[in-house]
Order: sequence, then structure tokens, then C-alpha cells
Amino acid sequence: MVTCNKRVIAFVAITILCIKGLLIDHSHSVGSNVPPLDASPPSSSIVLDPADVIARRRNMTLFPPPLDHPFAGARDANGRWGYVADPTSLREHVLGRYRRRIGDAHATYEDMIGARYMIFDDGVGDENGGINETDQVCRTPPGHGIEGEGGWDVLANRIVVGERGVPLPKSPNDPREPPNGWEWGEMARYPARDDPQYYNGPEPPRIFCGMYTYHKRHYLLKAASESWAFHCDGFLAFSDVTDPTMGAVDLPHHGTEFYGNMWQKVRSIWCYIYTNYYNDFDYFHLAGDDTLMIVENLRNYLWSIDDDNGTKPLYLGGLYMTQNIRACWGGPGYTLNRVTLKWLVTEAFSKPDIRVDSGEDRIMGFTLRPYVRCYDTRDANGGKRYLGNSPSSYGRSCDDGHCDPNNHRDQTRLDYAWRNLTGVNLISSQVVSFHLLRNQVMLKRVHAILYKTCPNGTVLADALELV
Repeated sequence: MVTCNKRVIAFVAITILCIKGLLIDHSHSVGSNVPPLDASPPSSSIVLDPADVIARRRNMTLFPPPLDHPFAGARDANGRWGYVADPTSLREHVLGRYRRRIGDAHATYEDMIGARYMIFDDGVGDENGGINETDQVCRTPPGHGIEGEGGWDVLANRIVVGERGVPLPKSPNDPREPPNGWEWGEMARYPARDDPQYYNGPEPPRIFCGMYTYHKRHYLLKAASESWAFHCDGFLAFSDVTDPTMGAVDLPHHGTEFYGNMWQKVRSIWCYIYTNYYNDFDYFHLAGDDTLMIVENLRNYLWSIDDDNGTKPLYLGGLYMTQNIRACWGGPGYTLNRVTLKWLVTEAFSKPDIRVDSGEDRIMGFTLRPYVRCYDTRDANGGKRYLGNSPSSYGRSCDDGHCDPNNHRDQTRLDYAWRNLTGVNLISSQVVSFHLLRNQVMLKRVHAILYKTCPNGTVLADALELV
């Protein structure tokens, strides 16, 4: 009996030490060990163990983390638990590449953004499958790429990147809106009376962008990391492999790694974000790896709304109804402020939940229901900001009567047609995200059109100079 009690005491003592070690590791500030921006890429200091050793360590069950899922934490590039990723490492890595390209070790992030920098992989090595991105992205004529004629009109003529207040978010007193707002269909029974109001804070909000992915789709992560992801104040991609040069974090979760278990993956993601980065950012956006963000437009939108000095819970995205619950679409991603993130993790996720379900956005709506519902983020003219499809889906119009009510993309157009919004008018000039960009050329093509990042003399650059 004495021996048994000694073992129990020893086990409890070891467990307490492990938990203390995890908490100490998490207490470091995000930027405490960040190297200078002109230093070598983060990956140069990582010495990887042999692949088979890493694989065995990742699959090892004899030494689990101190805490259970969804609070177990992440693993480093060698598969060791307790890893706290630096969400600014991707920006630093890209800035280092930019400095080496132009030969200026003192170039700033603002210089890089002002130069419309984007990385093109022209097929050197096998990692990109031999694709020459400059050819496919920049030397394909307007309207002949994945965007099509309608998508070209949307990207080149409709969307404005980085301009504040064009147009402002919804407001019950906005004279540009009908008296009852832009509610439609079933939504009319759920008026958005408490949607965020106009506000202009002294400083732009700090945005953390999160992505869920896994190693077989890192080609999409790579494209995002070379185009839009470094525009976020912080960025991490939650995967099953850690790679700081792309912001990838190996974050295990309850159950197996497959799409049907997305809810458990998302629970671990939000817990990891809250544990490590809660105090470092004002808003937290999460989306899939086939999503493109227009970060400047998201920042301007968030800058224009009032959250009562951080006390008003906000859950923002593309609004839809599911079983009479207002939820935000998962495809284009959704955005939480700090007070909502804290409630989600400390209250909702404090209860056991082992559901295996792919509908993480639907469950998020139900989970947040006691605290906050998804806000209607359409602009003052009724146009959508968070878009669930690619740009080519929004270029067509229903005016010709050829929209198919059984096609979910056409249904989106028909929902708006009754109030004379069709074609490009369905979307806001201040779009913050597109979804269903399924390969790296699609994603980079859209980004290149929006940000005019193609080299001078290419057909796309020349066409955009005329827009």
C-alpha cells in the first residue's frame, strides 16, 4: 500500500512539473526571441533529425503532452511537444528574401508592400511540380486565366484594395439602406439590430490570420505564404508538419487527421491561439487553405466598427442560416475579437467534446449561440465581403434569365436578384476573402490582379496599367 501511494505521489509530482514547464514556455512574449529582420531565414537554424526518427516520435504514445486535447499544444519540426510558434516568422522570412533580392539590408516591411512584392516560383526543383508561375500568372491575357471574363471584371474593375470607408459597414441609420435593412429570405425573421456600428479608432487593429491545412496541401500554403499571408500582422498555418519558413505548425488534435474530423482540429486551433497569442492581436481570422485574403480590406473593415472598447463580442463572416441559427460560413473564413475568443475557449471548450464532424462552421454557430451570433457583414449597398466562391462565380448576371435555382452558386445570385443586385453588384468593393481557389496558380493569379504584382512588360501588368 505504501509503495502504491509513493508511485501515485511521484506521478502527480511529475505531472505538475510538466504542466508548470508548459505554462512557463507559453508565458514568453511572442517577439522575445525574434531575430533581426535582416537575419537568415528561420529554417537555417533548425537541425532536423532523420525523417524516420521524427515519424516515430510523432507517433509515440508513451510520452503524451502534459495536457489533453484540445489544450495539448504543438510539436516542433523534430516532433517534440511544447512548441510555441512565432506568428511573425513568415513576414520576417519574406522580408529577408525581399532584402536579398533588391540588395538592401535595411528595407522595411512598408517598402516591401509599397513595391507590391510577391514571390513567383518558376519551376526550379520538384516542389512546385515544374510550374512556371510567371508564365501562367503574368503572361496569360486578361479574362483567359482562371478568372474568366466575368472574374476579370470583378477583380480589375469592382474591388478596391486598401481604401478606407468605401463603402462603410451596415448601419440602421444609413440613408443608403432600405428602412428594414438588406435582410432577405429566411433572414428577415432575424433582424440584425445589434450589428457593429461606425467607429474610427486611433490605431488600425492587429490581425492574426490562421489557416487549417495538412502536409499534402502545403502547395496551397506555399502559394499563400508567397502572396497574401505576410500581409497579416501574424500568420500561422495549422498542419501536421512544422515549417517556420511557411508559418506551418504541427498541431495534433483528438482523433485522426482527415476532413471529416475538422471540428476537433478547429477546437485545438482556437485553444492554441488563445493560449499563446490572445494579448498580441485584436482580431483572429480562421479559414481553409483554399482561401485568399485581402488583408488590407479586412483591416479597414475591422477598423470601422465599434466593439465597445473590446467588450462587445464579435463573430464576423459570411452570414447563413442553419437550423434557425445564424452562423458564419467556414469557406471564406470567420473573424473573432478577443472577448469572443476568450469565451469560446474558457467557457465553451472547457466541456468535453469528442464529436467527429466536418461541419466546423455549423458547430461554431451552435457553440457561440449563447454568447454571440454571426453578424451580417454586408456593406451599406448590400454587397458581400466574405465570399464563398472564386471570382469567376460572381462575374455572371441573372439578368439573362439563365441562372439555375438548383445550382448553389446561381442560387446566391438569385437571392439578390429580387432587389436588383446581380453580377458584380452582388459583392462589395471591399471584399475581404475568396474561397475555392484550388491550386497555386489560381491563388496567385487572383492576388496578382488585385495587387498588380506582375513584372513590368508582362501582358497582365500592361493590362492592369490601363484599368
